[in-house]
Amino acid sequence: MVISREHGVIITIKDDYNLFLTIIKKINSLFHRPVPEISHGDLIEWDVSAIQLKQGEELIISGKTKPDKSIKLDVNFEVSIPVKDKKYEHRFDDVAINSIPNEFQVEAYKVKNMTFTVRMLIPFKQYREAENGRAVYIDKDVPSGNYDIVINGETESVENVLLKIKSSQTIVSDSEGNFVYGYPTKAFPVGPINLFLGREEKEIKIIP
Repeated sequence: MVISREHGVIITIKDDYNLFLTIIKKINSLFHRPVPEISHGDLIEWDVSAIQLKQGEELIISGKTKPDKSIKLDVNFEVSIPVKDKKYEHRFDDVAINSIPNEFQVEAYKVKNMTFTVRMLIPFKQYREAENGRAVYIDKDVPSGNYDIVINGETESVENVLLKIKSSQTIVSDSEGNFVYGYPTKAFPVGPINLFLGREEKEIKIIP
């Protein structure tokens, strides 16, 4: 059993508390109206507000495509985490999930295991054993909101652990085919961030 205290109220959760998250996702899906996806060959013209931003500034992605279509935006980046006493930990604060469908994937390299913790109404944890030094966690259709995420675990005798992060969200064009999407960068690490939209890739750089 896991005990969580929220706002003075004690909540008791079973070890399979992820059933609770599944229920939240199901309820959330009842209010989601799917928008047809754009076809693979359809043209998407898009640009970013800046190719270099300070950490925490909002990145604006805007463009034009076919009207009333959903477009998948992939954001990829890597983080090198120093190891101490054969343990590693990295925190992402205020991670913004703005739309459904979405997907969040974390890969940790040169590790024994990985625990993925996200604080929603209560802290949700997922544990993964590594295979050949690689641990992977994937989650889909997380309800919209801002979350604090902690990734930690045990590792081998190495100095640094590499995290590869892939976040996918959905942008919807309006009745004229225009779209504008604000992407907060507070959770991004300093360094290059790769954006994939349609068949085109752009790279931005986050600076302190």
